[in-house]
Amino acid sequence: MDYDVVTWKLVDEAIESISDKIKLENISYDVVYGIPRGGLVFAVMLSHALKIPLILNVEEVWRLKSEKKSVLIVDDISDTGSTLMYFKNEGFDIATLYTRVHTTKTVAKYNAFEVSHNDWLLFPWETKNSSC
Repeated sequence: MDYDVVTWKLVDEAIESISDKIKLENISYDVVYGIPRGGLVFAVMLSHALKIPLILNVEEVWRLKSEKKSVLIVDDISDTGSTLMYFKNEGFDIATLYTRVHTTKTVAKYNAFEVSHNDWLLFPWETKNSSC
């Protein structure tokens, strides 16, 4: 398998880019929810950048939606986009670090980078053995 290594520097740039886009649009999210596993680290970092709480429980997402709270759903990559499509179809805004433009069904509202290859993106919080 071929790997495209994503550095912490790129992750930091992505966090800054996405948080700046959100601030420029003057959108205020109440919380951030990260799709387990890949979205968790990104969600923590983005919640700090935006100074909003992180939630870890998907049931909380639905409770907050019923209370008309604004939840930003995040993941490391929109690869096929199947998981993210579910949330997008439910009216949530999506943020991703990367979008695999030639395979995804779901384009995030906020995205830092696009890739058009099939190499495995190896994020700094992963190992080469974590591609399961």
